[in-house]
Amino acid sequence: MRRTPETVRDNPLAALTAAPAAADFAATAERFSLYACPSCKGDLALLEDGLRCQVCQITYPLLDGIPDFMPADIHRDPNQIVRNVARVDRLARVYESRWWYPLVLSVYAGWRKTLLPEMVRVVGEMIHTDGRLILDAACGPGTLGRRILAPDQALYGADISWGMLRAGQDYARRDGLSGIHFARAKVEMLPFRPLSFDAAICGGALHLFPDTVAALQEIGRTMKPGAPLAVTTFVSGRSGILRFRRIREYMRATQGLHVFALAELEDCLMQAGFVGFAPRLYGSWVVFRAIRCGASTRGA
Repeated sequence: MRRTPETVRDNPLAALTAAPAAADFAATAERFSLYACPSCKGDLALLEDGLRCQVCQITYPLLDGIPDFMPADIHRDPNQIVRNVARVDRLARVYESRWWYPLVLSVYAGWRKTLLPEMVRVVGEMIHTDGRLILDAACGPGTLGRRILAPDQALYGADISWGMLRAGQDYARRDGLSGIHFARAKVEMLPFRPLSFDAAICGGALHLFPDTVAALQEIGRTMKPGAPLAVTTFVSGRSGILRFRRIREYMRATQGLHVFALAELEDCLMQAGFVGFAPRLYGSWVVFRAIRCGASTRGA
């Protein structure tokens, strides 16, 4: 029976249980209010087991508090990383181990060119903002976002891998980080309202998107004008195995990994609506900052 005000008033126990339940629902609704349908960008209604688009009537399930916005048939996706996402799921078990980042950065970018703590520091400086909402696009387990998030900020991460997202959720719970929220989604179809975020990061993933400009445009769609973006990715530098052209061609053909030239990155950003490209090179690895175009940034 639906509780009416009279029912609650006549039953003190009902009053005690109804108030926390209503508060919990309100908090949950606020948490999910930033999301939008990735297909039509329509508003979403919160259900007990999912989020339902008010326009196209698609229901996106909630699994352990993580909304799943991925298409059902990922095996037909043009991106081979999406088609082979099970490999990424398995990688989650070692992704934040003590040896993973040192090994990958030393082999691909160059011996001791940089380490994870340095990247965290630089990315944190690049997106420093007084704003509250941060986007972590292709977040993995939130490796960068969890480490740079201020106590009064909220981070919304999106990734295609359940393994990565569940690992990130476990880390956030372990560390008492209540402001981190994960969703399963493609960066090219982000499930967020436009002009939502005060800053954005994309760590170690830009080189994996088949259409770099389209991915950057979708990230920019969700950002406020003037908001900073920080990205880490591979470039054709002078150290590490990526300095060899045949290695770069092999990685592109077998793993879909695109190694950028700096001029190419700047051109992609301009096409996607970003200005102020400011890179820092670490061998064949780059950390760069750019600004989402707006009234105050055009022509900068």
